[in-house]
Amino acid sequence: MKISTQNIYQKVNTIFNPFIRYSLLAVFALFLMSCEDVISLNVPKTDPYLVVDGSITNVAGVQVIKLTKSQDLLDPATPEGVKNATVKVTDNLGQVYEFKDLKNDGKYVWTPAKATDVMGVIGRTYSLEIKSENETYQAVSKLNRVPKIDSIVYKLDDANVRQKGDGKPDKGYDARFYAKDIKGLGDCYQIKVYQNAKLRNGADNIVIAYDGIANKGAFGDSLMFITPLRRLANTELFKENDKIKVEILSITEAHFDFWTQLRQELNNAGLFARPAARIPSNIVNTNANSTKLGSGWFGASAVSSMETTIDKSKAVKDFFNE
Repeated sequence: MKISTQNIYQKVNTIFNPFIRYSLLAVFALFLMSCEDVISLNVPKTDPYLVVDGSITNVAGVQVIKLTKSQDLLDPATPEGVKNATVKVTDNLGQVYEFKDLKNDGKYVWTPAKATDVMGVIGRTYSLEIKSENETYQAVSKLNRVPKIDSIVYKLDDANVRQKGDGKPDKGYDARFYAKDIKGLGDCYQIKVYQNAKLRNGADNIVIAYDGIANKGAFGDSLMFITPLRRLANTELFKENDKIKVEILSITEAHFDFWTQLRQELNNAGLFARPAARIPSNIVNTNANSTKLGSGWFGASAVSSMETTIDKSKAVKDFFNE
């Protein structure tokens, strides 16, 4: 089942809202573990708060910042968009970019004068300001460098246990990309994979890197990205004629920590699940005395991308540097 990371984030983060007691987490965990008994949970209602999902990039064209309201844990409805907000981004050189809710759906868009105009510039810092319902929220992020992708290769293979089921092919093409971390300790990245122009956005598709490895440490600087990061078919094999697109997005270390925590909470289940923790956010209400929270993340990313189409005549017999 495909999962919207933003929707999951809103529901999961509601659990860690300071207005809900941690004891509810234990009750909910027991509920998930039981396959025989039906348990009715009396989950307290909470006041909705602002959830931000937006990232400035160096890709030409429009930039989008999504504003929605949080919702209660068991609420199946689509998150409600926040309307009538004032949204702007200012870079460290004083350039101001106004975002408009053109469709009145909570998606605030900056439209360039020309389609080729670029907003994000490597090395610059971007400050977000949101004014909504008599509250002002702010966030800051720096746009860091990103390495180029050298190549995408693929080979015919049998699906493993994790890649089977739910209509997935039992035989198909496993794929890898190759790229090398830039020299200098502490570069952080997010890796995205698209299949026929559709983002693979399940919880298992959250792939982040610290230099050339998966976790923070001093051992990945300047290395080729390790195999677990390079694998593009980790949840499902590709089929012949599928179009593959891979993106590497630079992120800050704080943004890396956000994705790390979110991934842990999405996959935190079972008898030996660790105690839950609040997912971090860089969205701050400037009124420290206000009870209205900000949540989510505002980021800035340089983007490196490459595309290829699966052609059986170009498949390799085996991957190198494995």
